[in-house]
Amino acid sequence: MKAATNSLERALAILEILEGTPGGLRNAEISARMHIPKSTCSYILARLEQKGYLTRDSHTGRYRIGLTTVALAHGALRDMGIRSIAEPALYRLASETGLSAGIGVLERGRVLIVDRVEGAEFVRDAVEIAAGAPDPWPGVARKYRIRAERDIGRELPAHSTALGKVLMAHLAREEALALIPERGLARQTRKTIVSKARFMEELALVRKQGYATADEEHHAGIRSIAAPIFGASSTVTAAVALNGGLAEAAWREPAVLVERVKAAGREISRRARVPRRAID
Repeated sequence: MKAATNSLERALAILEILEGTPGGLRNAEISARMHIPKSTCSYILARLEQKGYLTRDSHTGRYRIGLTTVALAHGALRDMGIRSIAEPALYRLASETGLSAGIGVLERGRVLIVDRVEGAEFVRDAVEIAAGAPDPWPGVARKYRIRAERDIGRELPAHSTALGKVLMAHLAREEALALIPERGLARQTRKTIVSKARFMEELALVRKQGYATADEEHHAGIRSIAAPIFGASSTVTAAVALNGGLAEAAWREPAVLVERVKAAGREISRRARVPRRAID
Protein backbone atom coordinates (compact mmCIF):
# COMPACT_ATOMS: atom_id res chain seq x y z
CA MET A 1 0.00 0.00 0.00
CA LYS A 2 1.31 3.46 -0.91
CA ALA A 3 2.14 5.51 2.17
CA ALA A 4 -0.65 7.95 3.04
CA THR A 5 0.60 11.52 3.51
CA ASN A 6 -2.40 13.49 4.78
CA SER A 7 -5.34 12.94 7.10
CA LEU A 8 -7.81 12.13 4.32
CA GLU A 9 -5.53 9.54 2.72
CA ARG A 10 -4.77 8.05 6.11
CA ALA A 11 -8.46 7.81 7.01
CA LEU A 12 -9.22 6.05 3.73
CA ALA A 13 -6.25 3.71 4.22
CA ILE A 14 -7.48 2.83 7.74
CA LEU A 15 -10.93 1.99 6.37
CA GLU A 16 -9.36 -0.30 3.75
CA ILE A 17 -7.20 -2.03 6.37
CA LEU A 18 -10.14 -2.65 8.69
CA GLU A 19 -12.42 -3.78 5.87
CA GLY A 20 -9.97 -6.59 5.21
CA THR A 21 -9.46 -7.52 8.87
CA PRO A 22 -12.30 -9.55 10.43
CA GLY A 23 -12.53 -8.86 14.15
CA GLY A 24 -10.93 -5.43 13.87
CA LEU A 25 -7.67 -3.95 15.17
CA ARG A 26 -6.49 -1.82 18.09
CA ASN A 27 -5.02 1.65 17.75
CA ALA A 28 -1.46 0.37 18.25
CA GLU A 29 -1.89 -2.30 15.56
CA ILE A 30 -3.33 0.18 13.07
CA SER A 31 -0.63 2.80 13.71
CA ALA A 32 2.05 0.13 13.25
CA ARG A 33 0.59 -0.94 9.91
CA MET A 34 0.22 2.68 8.82
CA HIS A 35 3.68 3.69 10.11
CA ILE A 36 2.24 6.75 11.84
CA PRO A 37 2.37 7.91 15.49
CA LYS A 38 -0.24 6.46 17.82
CA SER A 39 -1.46 9.96 18.68
CA THR A 40 -2.09 10.78 15.02
CA CYS A 41 -3.82 7.44 14.48
CA SER A 42 -5.93 7.95 17.60
CA TYR A 43 -7.15 11.34 16.36
CA ILE A 44 -8.21 9.92 12.97
CA LEU A 45 -9.88 6.90 14.57
CA ALA A 46 -11.83 9.11 16.94
CA ARG A 47 -13.12 11.26 14.07
CA LEU A 48 -14.13 8.21 12.03
CA GLU A 49 -15.87 6.72 15.06
CA GLN A 50 -17.70 9.98 15.73
CA LYS A 51 -19.12 9.98 12.20
CA GLY A 52 -20.08 6.31 12.34
CA TYR A 53 -17.52 5.06 9.83
CA LEU A 54 -15.92 2.98 12.58
CA THR A 55 -17.13 1.44 15.81
CA ARG A 56 -14.96 0.60 18.82
CA ASP A 57 -15.45 -2.35 21.14
CA SER A 58 -15.22 -0.95 24.67
CA HIS A 59 -13.97 -4.29 26.06
CA THR A 60 -11.25 -5.13 23.52
CA GLY A 61 -10.46 -1.67 22.18
CA ARG A 62 -10.71 -3.01 18.64
CA TYR A 63 -12.01 -0.82 15.85
CA ARG A 64 -14.31 -2.25 13.19
CA ILE A 65 -16.12 -0.89 10.16
CA GLY A 66 -19.22 1.08 11.20
CA LEU A 67 -22.71 1.17 9.78
CA THR A 68 -22.25 4.53 8.02
CA THR A 69 -20.18 2.71 5.43
CA VAL A 70 -23.05 0.27 4.94
CA ALA A 71 -25.39 3.18 4.24
CA LEU A 72 -22.94 4.60 1.70
CA ALA A 73 -22.61 1.23 0.00
CA HIS A 74 -26.40 0.89 -0.13
CA GLY A 75 -26.64 4.30 -1.80
CA ALA A 76 -24.04 3.34 -4.40
CA LEU A 77 -25.80 0.06 -5.19
CA ARG A 78 -29.19 1.78 -5.30
CA ASP A 79 -27.96 4.22 -7.92
CA MET A 80 -26.47 1.43 -10.01
CA GLY A 81 -29.32 1.02 -12.49
CA ILE A 82 -28.27 -2.44 -13.59
CA ARG A 83 -29.74 -4.02 -10.43
CA SER A 84 -33.39 -3.15 -11.10
CA ILE A 85 -32.97 -3.93 -14.79
CA ALA A 86 -31.42 -7.33 -14.12
CA GLU A 87 -33.64 -8.50 -11.27
CA PRO A 88 -36.31 -10.31 -13.35
CA ALA A 89 -33.63 -12.25 -15.25
CA LEU A 90 -31.82 -13.22 -12.03
CA TYR A 91 -34.97 -14.59 -10.42
CA ARG A 92 -35.81 -16.50 -13.60
CA LEU A 93 -32.32 -18.05 -13.75
CA ALA A 94 -32.39 -19.11 -10.10
CA SER A 95 -35.94 -20.46 -10.39
CA GLU A 96 -35.32 -22.46 -13.57
CA THR A 97 -31.99 -23.97 -12.55
CA GLY A 98 -31.98 -24.18 -8.75
CA LEU A 99 -28.54 -22.51 -8.83
CA SER A 100 -27.56 -19.07 -7.53
CA ALA A 101 -27.58 -16.16 -10.00
CA GLY A 102 -25.60 -12.95 -9.68
CA ILE A 103 -24.40 -9.76 -11.33
CA GLY A 104 -20.85 -8.43 -11.19
CA VAL A 105 -18.95 -5.39 -12.42
CA LEU A 106 -15.23 -4.71 -12.71
CA GLU A 107 -14.03 -2.29 -10.05
CA ARG A 108 -10.32 -1.43 -9.78
CA GLY A 109 -9.36 -4.71 -11.39
CA ARG A 110 -11.55 -6.90 -9.18
CA VAL A 111 -15.08 -8.24 -9.52
CA LEU A 112 -17.63 -6.46 -7.35
CA ILE A 113 -20.83 -8.46 -6.70
CA VAL A 114 -23.73 -6.00 -7.02
CA ASP A 115 -26.69 -8.38 -6.85
CA ARG A 116 -27.39 -12.03 -6.13
CA VAL A 117 -30.40 -14.33 -5.94
CA GLU A 118 -30.18 -17.73 -4.28
CA GLY A 119 -31.62 -20.85 -5.85
CA ALA A 120 -34.26 -23.08 -4.25
CA GLU A 121 -31.74 -25.80 -3.33
CA PHE A 122 -29.53 -23.28 -1.54
CA VAL A 123 -32.50 -22.03 0.48
CA ARG A 124 -33.49 -25.58 1.42
CA ASP A 125 -29.94 -26.43 2.47
CA ALA A 126 -29.60 -23.22 4.49
CA VAL A 127 -32.81 -24.04 6.40
CA GLU A 128 -31.60 -27.57 7.13
CA ILE A 129 -28.24 -26.35 8.38
CA ALA A 130 -29.89 -23.67 10.55
CA ALA A 131 -32.10 -26.39 12.05
CA GLY A 132 -29.04 -28.43 12.96
CA ALA A 133 -29.57 -31.19 10.42
CA PRO A 134 -26.49 -33.36 9.76
CA ASP A 135 -24.54 -32.85 6.54
CA PRO A 136 -26.55 -34.81 3.94
CA TRP A 137 -23.59 -34.95 1.52
CA PRO A 138 -20.54 -36.14 3.49
CA GLY A 139 -17.54 -36.22 1.22
CA VAL A 140 -19.45 -34.49 -1.59
CA ALA A 141 -18.84 -30.96 -2.87
CA ARG A 142 -20.83 -28.66 -0.62
CA LYS A 143 -23.84 -26.71 -1.83
CA TYR A 144 -24.15 -24.27 1.06
CA ARG A 145 -21.65 -21.41 1.33
CA ILE A 146 -21.17 -19.10 4.28
CA ARG A 147 -22.33 -15.49 4.00
CA ALA A 148 -18.78 -14.15 3.64
CA GLU A 149 -18.53 -16.07 0.36
CA ARG A 150 -21.76 -14.70 -1.13
CA ASP A 151 -22.44 -11.23 0.24
CA ILE A 152 -23.50 -8.44 -2.10
CA GLY A 153 -20.72 -5.87 -2.21
CA ARG A 154 -17.87 -8.33 -1.76
CA GLU A 155 -14.91 -8.31 -4.13
CA LEU A 156 -13.49 -11.34 -5.93
CA PRO A 157 -10.38 -11.90 -8.03
CA ALA A 158 -11.09 -11.50 -11.73
CA HIS A 159 -8.84 -14.29 -12.97
CA SER A 160 -10.43 -17.12 -10.98
CA THR A 161 -14.12 -16.33 -11.53
CA ALA A 162 -16.41 -16.66 -14.55
CA LEU A 163 -17.69 -13.12 -14.00
CA GLY A 164 -14.15 -11.78 -13.94
CA LYS A 165 -13.13 -13.63 -17.08
CA VAL A 166 -16.07 -12.17 -19.02
CA LEU A 167 -15.34 -8.64 -17.80
CA MET A 168 -11.61 -8.92 -18.47
CA ALA A 169 -12.18 -10.47 -21.90
CA HIS A 170 -14.04 -7.38 -23.07
CA LEU A 171 -11.38 -4.90 -22.01
CA ALA A 172 -8.87 -3.60 -24.53
CA ARG A 173 -5.95 -6.05 -24.67
CA GLU A 174 -3.53 -3.44 -23.32
CA GLU A 175 -5.83 -2.72 -20.38
CA ALA A 176 -6.19 -6.41 -19.54
CA LEU A 177 -2.44 -6.91 -19.74
CA ALA A 178 -1.87 -3.96 -17.41
CA LEU A 179 -4.24 -5.37 -14.78
CA ILE A 180 -2.52 -8.75 -14.58
CA PRO A 181 0.72 -7.56 -12.91
CA GLU A 182 -1.25 -5.03 -10.86
CA ARG A 183 -3.62 -7.61 -9.38
CA GLY A 184 -1.64 -10.77 -9.98
CA LEU A 185 -2.84 -14.30 -10.71
CA ALA A 186 -2.86 -15.73 -7.22
CA ARG A 187 -3.63 -19.42 -6.88
CA GLN A 188 -7.01 -19.95 -5.20
CA THR A 189 -7.30 -23.71 -5.85
CA ARG A 190 -5.29 -26.29 -7.73
CA LYS A 191 -7.33 -25.43 -10.85
CA THR A 192 -6.72 -21.67 -10.84
CA ILE A 193 -5.05 -20.29 -13.96
CA VAL A 194 -1.81 -18.69 -12.78
CA SER A 195 0.01 -18.36 -16.11
CA LYS A 196 -0.26 -14.99 -17.89
CA ALA A 197 -0.08 -16.61 -21.33
CA ARG A 198 -2.68 -19.23 -20.41
CA PHE A 199 -4.99 -16.58 -18.96
CA MET A 200 -4.80 -14.45 -22.12
CA GLU A 201 -5.68 -17.57 -24.15
CA GLU A 202 -8.66 -18.10 -21.85
CA LEU A 203 -9.86 -14.52 -22.43
CA ALA A 204 -9.63 -15.00 -26.21
CA LEU A 205 -11.76 -18.15 -25.90
CA VAL A 206 -14.32 -16.28 -23.78
CA ARG A 207 -14.66 -13.56 -26.45
CA LYS A 208 -15.04 -16.19 -29.16
CA GLN A 209 -17.67 -18.35 -27.47
CA GLY A 210 -19.58 -15.55 -25.74
CA TYR A 211 -19.39 -16.92 -22.20
CA ALA A 212 -16.93 -17.98 -19.51
CA THR A 213 -16.68 -20.86 -17.08
CA ALA A 214 -14.80 -21.30 -13.83
CA ASP A 215 -14.64 -24.93 -12.77
CA GLU A 216 -13.42 -25.06 -9.15
CA GLU A 217 -10.97 -22.24 -9.92
CA HIS A 218 -11.99 -19.97 -7.05
CA HIS A 219 -13.58 -22.40 -4.58
CA ALA A 220 -13.12 -26.17 -4.62
CA GLY A 221 -16.42 -27.84 -5.43
CA ILE A 222 -17.99 -24.71 -6.96
CA ARG A 223 -18.63 -24.18 -10.67
CA SER A 224 -19.89 -21.06 -12.47
CA ILE A 225 -20.90 -19.84 -15.93
CA ALA A 226 -21.08 -16.16 -16.90
CA ALA A 227 -22.09 -14.08 -19.92
CA PRO A 228 -21.64 -10.40 -20.79
CA ILE A 229 -24.14 -7.59 -20.34
CA PHE A 230 -23.84 -4.81 -22.91
CA GLY A 231 -24.75 -1.24 -21.99
CA ALA A 232 -26.29 1.49 -24.12
CA SER A 233 -22.94 2.19 -25.82
CA SER A 234 -22.52 -1.51 -26.78
CA THR A 235 -19.66 -1.92 -24.31
CA VAL A 236 -19.68 -4.61 -21.64
CA THR A 237 -20.68 -2.91 -18.41
CA ALA A 238 -21.43 -5.98 -16.27
CA ALA A 239 -21.78 -9.76 -16.39
CA VAL A 240 -24.38 -12.25 -15.22
CA ALA A 241 -23.54 -15.66 -13.79
CA LEU A 242 -24.93 -18.91 -12.45
CA ASN A 243 -22.96 -20.75 -9.79
CA GLY A 244 -23.36 -23.62 -7.40
CA GLY A 245 -21.89 -26.79 -6.00
CA LEU A 246 -20.89 -29.67 -8.29
CA ALA A 247 -23.38 -31.92 -6.49
CA GLU A 248 -26.34 -29.97 -7.87
CA ALA A 249 -28.39 -31.70 -10.55
CA ALA A 250 -28.44 -28.72 -12.93
CA TRP A 251 -24.83 -29.36 -13.97
CA ARG A 252 -25.88 -32.57 -15.74
CA GLU A 253 -26.94 -30.37 -18.67
CA PRO A 254 -24.17 -27.76 -18.98
CA ALA A 255 -25.14 -26.76 -22.52
CA VAL A 256 -28.63 -25.83 -21.30
CA LEU A 257 -27.15 -23.70 -18.52
CA VAL A 258 -24.84 -21.92 -20.95
CA GLU A 259 -27.77 -20.98 -23.19
CA ARG A 260 -29.82 -19.77 -20.23
CA VAL A 261 -27.02 -17.56 -18.96
CA LYS A 262 -26.36 -16.14 -22.42
CA ALA A 263 -30.10 -15.51 -22.87
CA ALA A 264 -30.17 -13.70 -19.51
CA GLY A 265 -27.26 -11.55 -20.63
CA ARG A 266 -29.08 -10.65 -23.84
CA GLU A 267 -32.30 -9.88 -21.96
CA ILE A 268 -30.57 -7.58 -19.47
CA SER A 269 -28.62 -5.92 -22.29
CA ARG A 270 -31.85 -5.27 -24.17
CA ARG A 271 -33.49 -3.78 -21.09
CA ALA A 272 -30.42 -1.62 -20.49
CA ARG A 273 -30.91 -0.04 -23.91
CA VAL A 274 -34.58 0.79 -23.25
CA PRO A 275 -35.31 4.19 -21.65
CA ARG A 276 -35.84 3.70 -17.90
CA ARG A 277 -39.40 5.10 -17.93
CA ALA A 278 -40.40 2.49 -20.51
CA ILE A 279 -39.27 -0.27 -18.15
CA ASP A 280 -40.76 1.16 -14.96
